[in-house]
Amino acid sequence: MNIHKTRLLLIFMLVGALMLTACGKEEESSDKQEDTKVTTNNEQENSNASNSENIGESTPPPIQEAENIPAKEKKALLAAFDQHVKTFNQKDLDGYMSTISKNPTSFKLDEERDYIKNIFETTDIQINPQNVIIIDYKDNEANIFTEMKTIVSETGSKKKVEQLSRQINTFKKEDGQWKLNATFAMETK
Repeated sequence: MNIHKTRLLLIFMLVGALMLTACGKEEESSDKQEDTKVTTNNEQENSNASNSENIGESTPPPIQEAENIPAKEKKALLAAFDQHVKTFNQKDLDGYMSTISKNPTSFKLDEERDYIKNIFETTDIQINPQNVIIIDYKDNEANIFTEMKTIVSETGSKKKVEQLSRQINTFKKEDGQWKLNATFAMETK
């Protein structure tokens, strides 16, 4: 692999890390438990698939919107999510940081600022959400599922790398406004 492709791959991996951000030790143990559950579920699906007539045609259940979302909160949540994406795509660091919780759970606020600043300075990057669905809603917390298409290249380069990841973004209400609290990538294609 030549040095340009290696650098582009490294940048792409950094962008992936953006979506995962730094998780605490408590979340790591939770992730291990989830990995075990996923493995068990996959083994069950594989077992069920081998018993059916359509071997290899297993499709995951559809992602469904939470039914208990008040219209006003749905509108506010989607607006907060849109603002988060918009400020990222505009490389508006202060605007982007204003969409994030003051006390995020899956990353540290000051590290996120430094990391995003570096990404904005060294890459041409766009994120394009697809299939945005609020899958869980409580009075002060909501989870938004999305398939996020990320397009990235080094600043000044014409070579682009695209990636599609499935994500859950957790938003919490702070001072009456929805703020991003955590981001977790579910799968990468």
